[in-house]
Amino acid sequence: MNGRAMNGKFHRYAIYFSPRRDEPLAEFGRRWFGFDTETLKPTPEELRWPVPTGLLRTPRRYGFHATLKAPFRLREGRSERELFDAVQTLAAEWAPQELGLLTPRELGSFLTLQQSLPNPRVDELAFACVRDLDPFRQPLTEEEQDRIFGKGISRQQKANVFTWGYPHVGEEYVFHMTLTSILAPHEIEPWKRKVLEWGMEYLAEPVVLRDLCVFAQPGPEKPFRLVERFELKGEA
Repeated sequence: MNGRAMNGKFHRYAIYFSPRRDEPLAEFGRRWFGFDTETLKPTPEELRWPVPTGLLRTPRRYGFHATLKAPFRLREGRSERELFDAVQTLAAEWAPQELGLLTPRELGSFLTLQQSLPNPRVDELAFACVRDLDPFRQPLTEEEQDRIFGKGISRQQKANVFTWGYPHVGEEYVFHMTLTSILAPHEIEPWKRKVLEWGMEYLAEPVVLRDLCVFAQPGPEKPFRLVERFELKGEA
């Protein structure tokens, strides 16, 4: 384990998909974001793609990932060790999941990488993370709920916030890896072309979700980073 805060606690935790460091998709992330999500080590200047800093302002905080269970504070009375043990138990029950090829697509006003052909089992795994690990989530405050509701979400998404602390779960879930902050409509297509131009070599191989990755945030506004990776060991 690495990246631990001094007292063994973090501000927030999240369960993500993140490619292994030796996979082409991880190299795509290092070149696009300009740093390594696992180590926070900067990518050498000559290997970075010229993505404007402002375009990365929001996604850089969360790292190169796809959300399985959104960031949450650890519930009072539960320990980090208990959380990690529960993630390991869950990982032992699930086999690796085929993601296929990832391709740039818009999601709302953001540019993301998404599956060319969705795999329903990936959505089921994401919901299992939401459901089975929810006993470790500190409930949202009213202020936090109101902040989410103020984003104009649907009735079902509001119900998800009340139940799970996040709007985009269950039928509202879309597997995606966010690449940008909010883009204007006329910016989407040019940046799609840039992703394909720069990243074709690294997006040409099918991707497999092999691990449940625990990411953590040392403090408010601090970047998330990988702190533990649990291999999926279940039978297909």
